[in-house]
This record gives sequence, structure tokens and C-alpha cells, in this order.
Amino acid sequence: MNTHGKITFLERRCSPPVRPFFRLGITLAGFFLWVLLQEFLSGFFNLTENIIPNYAVAGFIALIVLFPLWKMVPEVAGRAGRKNGRIAAAASAVLFIPFIVIALLSGLEYVGITSGWLLFAAALFLLAASEEVICRGFMMDALSFRGCRLSGLLLSSLAFAMLHLSNSHAAFAGIVNIFLAGALFGFLRLVTDGLFYPILAHWLWNLATGMVFGWNVSGHTLLPTIFRTTDHPPWGAFGPEESILMTIGTLGAIAVLIKKLYLSDNDALPGIHKIS
Repeated sequence: MNTHGKITFLERRCSPPVRPFFRLGITLAGFFLWVLLQEFLSGFFNLTENIIPNYAVAGFIALIVLFPLWKMVPEVAGRAGRKNGRIAAAASAVLFIPFIVIALLSGLEYVGITSGWLLFAAALFLLAASEEVICRGFMMDALSFRGCRLSGLLLSSLAFAMLHLSNSHAAFAGIVNIFLAGALFGFLRLVTDGLFYPILAHWLWNLATGMVFGWNVSGHTLLPTIFRTTDHPPWGAFGPEESILMTIGTLGAIAVLIKKLYLSDNDALPGIHKIS
């Protein structure tokens, strides 16, 4: 809160307050319950030999364990809001356009849409939805200590990055950029007052890079793809997530969203005020 007593875009009043250790306990309990249920359910799904569709379906269904715990903490933003769609699109474009240009300049070789393309596209959507509900929804709310959105945004982004540490070819630059991407999706939730645009942006990133241009996605290789670039892209096996372009694009997109939050009035976003 600033000296004039107004709530800044990184704060939101919590009524009643929930103690930090209780919030941390809720977060850990929810995450581990989700992991255990996902592991249990994954044995029931054998959609393909590839584990991605199987875990995507199991992980999405396992989200059910989060909702009773999620109700115990106040929300820092809405869950299903879709406000400020143009700002969300502009911020996403800052990140996406450089990689679209690289794909076009690298030369695209048409591969075609295989029978498994739609299945994997749907699986990537479920994965994006699951990660956003867990990190930008449940964790971001639970870890916003004393109404401070910044703690929830940063800690949930850190958890998001740590979820990718075990991926193949994990690199330091890639994990840092995934942390920044988590922050971007967090700001998207604040600006749009919901998870719709974070889920959409997350899914479209994975879909475009992995299943349209044929690059590795956070270490995941050989996904069904429509095109492949004829020239080797300027990053390693972890994928475009470890590129300096990802760093620049993500920071640029975050700057667009922060500017919108500073300029927002009470009608634009509940609980977010101008800084005076």
C-alpha cells in the first residue's frame, strides 16, 4: 500500500486474512495431492505410447483435488475473466512475432498433419490448462501473503520453473526464461482478471513452437508437426525457451502488461488502483 492508503496493482485486500504458514501448507498439500492423483490416474489412460497425452488427461482430471483447498484463500484476481483482450493479444505478440519471423527466415518444409496431430494438440491444451490452474490460479492465490500479489506471482513462477527442471536437455537459460514466462502469465491473469488468456497464450506457444514449426518444446522432442525449419534454429535442444529472444520478448510483454496495470482505474480491474 502506498503512502496515500491506496492499494497498488501488486496488492489486494484479503478478508479475512490467512496466515502465511497456513497458506504454505495449503500450497504443498494441494500440489502433492495433485501429483499423487495424476500418477494414479495415468495408469488408466493408454491413448498412445507417448506419455504426454496420458499424463495430460490424468493431470487435468487430477485438478479436482485443488478446488476444496483453493476455496480456503482469497483470490488475487478472477478465475474465468476475459477483460482487456487487446492488451493480452498485444503482449503475446511481443513474444510470438520474433519467433514467427525466425521460422519464416529459416525456411519451412511442409510435413503435413498426421493422424496424431489433433490428439497431441488437445494434450498440449490440457497440459497448459493444468499448469495455469495450478501455478497462476491456486498457487498464485495461496502464496500471495498478506494480500501482496507480488509474492504470489513470483513464488508461483518459481514453482512453474521448477516443474521443468527434470525435462530433457534442461538448461539454466531455459529455466530462467520459463520463470519469466510464468511471471508473464501471472501478469496476464491480473490484467485480464482470469485464467482464460494465460491458458490460451501458454497453449498457443507450445502449439506453435512444437507442432507448427517443429522445434523442441521445453525439452520435449519429436512432437507431430505441420512444418519443420530447414535451417537449425539459433538455440539448443531444450528449445526456443533457452533463447535470448525469449528473454527479451518475455520482458517486453511483461512491460506492456505492467504499463496497463499502472494506468488501470477501478472499473478496469477490481481491487487495482492507480498509484498516486
